[in-house]
Order: sequence, then structure tokens, then C-alpha cells
Amino acid sequence: MELETEINRFTGAVEDAVTYPILTKEINGYGGSRNGESSSLPAGGSLTRVAQGAIRDLLGWRYRADDPKGFLSALTKAVDLKVVEDHTEWTWRSRTFMVQADIGAVTGAQKSIYMRAKAAADQVLPLLDGLTPLRSDSNEEQFESVRAIVRNAWTELVNELAEASGPKIQRVDTYFKQLLGFSSPNNHGIVFSHPEKVSGSLGKLGKRFGFDKDGYLKVHEEQNFTNFLIIVDYTTSLLQTWHAQKQFLKRNDEGHKYLGTQLIRLSEELGVIVESVQEVYAAMDSVFFGPEERQVAVLNFDNQLSNEVEPITVSELLTWIEQFASVESPQLIEDSGKDGVLIVSDTLQQLRDMLNTIVNQCR
Repeated sequence: MELETEINRFTGAVEDAVTYPILTKEINGYGGSRNGESSSLPAGGSLTRVAQGAIRDLLGWRYRADDPKGFLSALTKAVDLKVVEDHTEWTWRSRTFMVQADIGAVTGAQKSIYMRAKAAADQVLPLLDGLTPLRSDSNEEQFESVRAIVRNAWTELVNELAEASGPKIQRVDTYFKQLLGFSSPNNHGIVFSHPEKVSGSLGKLGKRFGFDKDGYLKVHEEQNFTNFLIIVDYTTSLLQTWHAQKQFLKRNDEGHKYLGTQLIRLSEELGVIVESVQEVYAAMDSVFFGPEERQVAVLNFDNQLSNEVEPITVSELLTWIEQFASVESPQLIEDSGKDGVLIVSDTLQQLRDMLNTIVNQCR
């Protein structure tokens, strides 16, 4: 996605500006407030901004007065409650991204794929546990060993599809190959029409359990064998869905990408920008270029940009970057979707050009 590429370039430009050793230092405040420098907010509105920033940081949810359901959902996801000896203890779970809390961490098209996989797993795992061998030379350890492999692959496959910032493509492909012996439905049509000929862990399970069309004599054995075929069918069917949709979840700039997953990734990237600005502050402090001096140190751009840019102080530029990445961008993206993404992209491009100009002038 173009915006993600711009964010990566922008982050690199900020990191290039850090040319001095970094000292570890406590950083406090919300929305980028540090030593009273970055929170240049209007009088009367700063307390509200700080409170909203605290809610956002703690719950991973942007404050809205008319959204009590979203607040409750975010609070439930952010805090674990448990009763210990007649009193309740709570544990806060940190989240590095913001999404619409009432639809969960996995959103959009990825959520549909995940729910499809979860529904299949809810059918497959009970069938898997209920399989009984048709072979007379039973070896319980061998049966349970291969059954555990198939169960683990299915469980981890579903868990991977539930990753908030998108599943790892290679890992999902690996589980399908482990289960079926292949990770692409192309040129494997025989398995779709004859599931008993499957390879991989499911094929090994079929052989060890003695599943064969000529291997059963009674009705309950026929049902047992058919349950195995249904497990294979669920797996190949999910593979077809994954093969058709995974291109929209890849981490590259090719083609259209699923908006929900991309927004979470972008939110994480914006967090990297905020962290980079904090590192710049620490680097400046390490060479005694403190907050007061940054407020009066003026940056000139020597008309190197396509449009003439007025001088700006170091403090103003860093505050702008931090405020935009931590507050404005998430708000624009959450409120306006793709339209907001375009605004964010244009502003990040402008900031990136300004930073690159400054870095080039210092070389």
C-alpha cells in the first residue's frame, strides 16, 4: 500500500536525523507530551486532550462521548479480571494499535477469513477426536501421535489467521503443506475429487488408521471413514479460500489490499514514528540541545523543495510530526477511511520532504 511505503520512508528520514548517541530517559505524557514541549495545545482544551490521550493509550480506543458500547468493549479487551480470595484483581493488556473496539482486533475482510477458518475448525476438531482406526493391528501411540500433529496444525492455522496485523503468509502456507502435502490448489485436483488420496499429515493419518474405501464392512465404519473424508474436504476448501485471498494480505505494494488489516499495520507504523521522535529528543538532550533551545532554533529550507517552505523551529517541526502521527492520523483514518488515508499520505509526503531537505543540508 502506497501509504505504508511513505510511512516507512518517513520513519527512515526521522531516524537519519538522529546523529548523536542516545541517552535513556523517562518520557511521560500522552499524545507526545514531553517536558511540556510537545503538547502545545490550546488553553482550556489541554486537559481534555490529555484525558483522551490516556484513554487511547490505555484502551487502544479513541474517545467518543456517544459511543458507550465501544468504550465498554475496549475496556473489556484491555483489562483481565479475576476473583482471588473474595476480591477482584485486574491486569492491563497493552495494545500497540487502535481499531474499532466493537468489531475486535481482527477487522474487515481478514475477520471474514478468520471466522470462516474458525467455523471449519469447530467442525473438524470434534470429527478428528472421534476418529477410530479400522486396522486390526492397532498401535495407540502411533494413532495419537499423528492425530496430535493434525490437531496442532489446524489450531495454529486458525490462530495465525487471527493475528491483528495480518497473518504471516509463509506460516499459513506451511500449515497447509503440512496437512495436505501442498499449499496451492493448482495441479492437485485429484485430492479434491478423491480426498482419500491426500498426502501430508492427513494422508499419514489415513494410512495409519486404515482408511480405505474397501477397508470397512459395517455402517459405523463407513461413517468413521466418511468423517475422515470430510476433514480432508474442510481443509482443501479452506485452502482454496486462502489461496484466493492471501494476495490481499501480503506486505507489499502490489494491487489492492484489505483496508482493515492495512489500517492496523499503519497504526503500528505511526507508533514507530512517534517513538523515533522521542529518540530524536533524547539524542538532542544528550548534546545539551534542550527544549528551550529547540523552541528558538530556526530551520531554513533554502527553497530546495518544490514549493517554498517558510522557516520553522526545531520544536515546531518535531511537535507537528509527533502530533500528526499520534493524534491526527489515527483520527483521520478512523473517521474517514480511505479518504483520510489520502490526506495522511499527502501530509507525510510533505513532512518527509522537509526532513530529507534538512538532513541533506547538514551533510
